[in-house]
Amino acid sequence: MTENCNNEKLTLKPAEAAILLNVSLPKMYELCKRVDFPSIRIGRAIVIPRKPLDEWLQKQACTEV
Repeated sequence: MTENCNNEKLTLKPAEAAILLNVSLPKMYELCKRVDFPSIRIGRAIVIPRKPLDEWLQKQACTEV
């Protein structure tokens, strides 16, 4: 598990991100397939970097009407 100096995880598993975003796990996997969504595939595993996820959320909040 990768953590920064604040002991906060730098990456999230899809299930963890789904809980944070309050979406279903299938919806999270759908988001992970989007080109603009910050996810990384490492072998068969998918990880979501926390900082880019926060930035993506801010961008989505600003573009949604």
